[in-house]
Amino acid sequence: MAMVPVFIKADGAVVVVVGAGPVGTRKALEWASAGAVVRVVAPAATVELRAAADGNALTYSAKEFEPSDLDGAFFVVAATNVPAVNAAVAVAANERHLFVNAIDDLPNATAYAASTIRRGPLTIALASGGEAPALTRLMREVLESVLPPDAWISRARELRRGWKERGTPMDARFPELLDEFSQRAKIDRDSST
Repeated sequence: MAMVPVFIKADGAVVVVVGAGPVGTRKALEWASAGAVVRVVAPAATVELRAAADGNALTYSAKEFEPSDLDGAFFVVAATNVPAVNAAVAVAANERHLFVNAIDDLPNATAYAASTIRRGPLTIALASGGEAPALTRLMREVLESVLPPDAWISRARELRRGWKERGTPMDARFPELLDEFSQRAKIDRDSST
């Protein structure tokens, strides 16, 4: 199945997370840290989620899911281990033209979360369309182990500022960036031996 990867600017967006176990908690906290207004609905919640619920950016309603819980939502996460609940969430989301990330439940998902690496403004996302999440996690860990230090991002910012000031054309930037980081990689290798 072909998919289009996107990054969502979540600042102020209402995200509803149905389910408040370990996975639902992780998803709720992830969306909240991205600036979303997160509403969590579940009969029970982890201690971590209850402690994080502040009544503003992250709220928790201790109840069963109802379709009206999705009113005003921008995005939905179905994070329960109850297939019938995930299916009900998917139906309600579809009626409202909302994407739903149904965790480990391909038939009820219209959006798939990626395994991500974040280094400053750099974000790398890997996904398997929900078919091989363990493989995407493994690939993320491999990439994390070989990514350069954060100082490289600072240097890339400096180079970009210089290019913009000098009016350097886009096609001339990549060779300079490659040369710069090839030299840095050699210095990093030499200093580690």
